[in-house]
Amino acid sequence: MSNSTDKLSSANRAMLVGAIAGGSASVARQWEAHSKGELDTAELVTTAAKTAVKTGAVAGATTYVAEKMAGRPVLSMLTILSVGAAGLYLLDQVTESNNEQ
Repeated sequence: MSNSTDKLSSANRAMLVGAIAGGSASVARQWEAHSKGELDTAELVTTAAKTAVKTGAVAGATTYVAEKMAGRPVLSMLTILSVGAAGLYLLDQVTESNNEQ
């Protein structure tokens, strides 16, 4: 994940931060149910991992596309919002279709 200067690109950093934030938010959201015994540890970890992958992928892709729009702040902001929303929508659709099977 590093380039020739041993530094992560902005998209890679955004992917890591997105994954950490998404996984943490998922655990925080499910913690009460887990504490009450309504949700076992395997389900909590599985859901957190799926959420981390989704948010990491969306954050990385959004940052990559926004970098390509550098120098145009309004277009860059609209790109970030639209790619982020579309990415989350598509990942939710894929997840739902996999759960139905």
